[in-house]
Amino acid sequence: MIRFYLFAFLCLCGLSVEAAPVPKEKLTPEQICQQRIVLSEKEPDPSAYRECGFDDQRRAWDFWAPFASAYGLKRAIFELCQRYPNHPHGPLYCQKALDLNFGPALLKRGDSAYAANRLADALADYTAAIKSGDLTAEERQSLSEKLGVLYLTADGDLKNPQSGIALLAQASNNRSALANNVLGYLVFSGQYGLKKNNIQALDYIWRAILLGCPAAEENLGAFHLARQGKISFDDAAFYMSKQAFTCVPFDKTDDSSVLTECACKDVLEQEDYYRSQPYLFLDMTDSGEVILQDKEDKIYTVLVGETLSDDVTVQEARPTLVTLNRQGKKILLNRYQENPCVEKCLAYRDRHQEKQPIRLRPYHLSFTPPECETIAYYAKRLMDTRLPYVGKVECQGGALDEAARLLLTPTK
Repeated sequence: MIRFYLFAFLCLCGLSVEAAPVPKEKLTPEQICQQRIVLSEKEPDPSAYRECGFDDQRRAWDFWAPFASAYGLKRAIFELCQRYPNHPHGPLYCQKALDLNFGPALLKRGDSAYAANRLADALADYTAAIKSGDLTAEERQSLSEKLGVLYLTADGDLKNPQSGIALLAQASNNRSALANNVLGYLVFSGQYGLKKNNIQALDYIWRAILLGCPAAEENLGAFHLARQGKISFDDAAFYMSKQAFTCVPFDKTDDSSVLTECACKDVLEQEDYYRSQPYLFLDMTDSGEVILQDKEDKIYTVLVGETLSDDVTVQEARPTLVTLNRQGKKILLNRYQENPCVEKCLAYRDRHQEKQPIRLRPYHLSFTPPECETIAYYAKRLMDTRLPYVGKVECQGGALDEAARLLLTPTK
């Protein structure tokens, strides 16, 4: 019955999804809101939902929910889903948005699948979101980045470098910081059959920096260290690879916190001492039995005088020390109590036995005159003030600010 009256009211007001809007001067404030919500389906107006009462829970569910459902207003339905996920009807409206194949709803579900590493499900939702035609230019841009990275980093049948590079190239042209950072690394390293090109790599990396990608600043540092012969090009590519598919720079705060909270040097020396013995002395029971553990983690419970399989005899046992005897030679075992830092420190040591990225000093767009000359030589396009991506102010004599504004102003 409510829907019938709503339908009749809207017909009288001329508020149909397909009908031409009625002049605002002939409408009441509530009718204007209804018209704004309808128009927002094709030209999203975030302020319309806020100003027309979607943030008022009672009004949202008593009026806007039936209104949106009656006319199949996908964006309005999704707005209710987003604003009230814990409302009894919230999940229902989230599902409604998916049933209507609403692009942003599919995009959200795809993001959840991507975060859970269900890449096939994410790809299916992302593809459906693109086909929906509901995504804003900003959402399409973000999705191009995600799909590009997904195609490049996925395993098995989902991996599709050609499609990934094409999508990132498109996003790069639309001023995507992440896409420029990825392409800079790929061109520098020659990944996926791309021809190595330092000039083009520097071009991409600079654009990523000017668009606000901190990781690209460190990649630029690696680039310059390689050009100056301070590290090899392979090492520079390795360092870039650790922060190529993100704009968040490599960080070692976790490593430093291990060293601060746990005195790893002492902890590991003590652990090495215990592990150098044939057995760990774990415990001693009230009846005098000694609990030992061998290097293969097998547990033995023995009494003084007993001999183990490798001709080792338990000669003496005290709560803190066990004396073993092997062919007349004494072996002293201190009571082993695992330090809570052991696992953390062992993980730290294992990581640092492998090649690890160094923490480069971010350049922060500050260059000396010689560096400006290097940039001018290897990437002349970056020094062209007519283009939206140029060198730092030191290299341009003040031209950067205007160029940066051009770069950061979206095209219409």
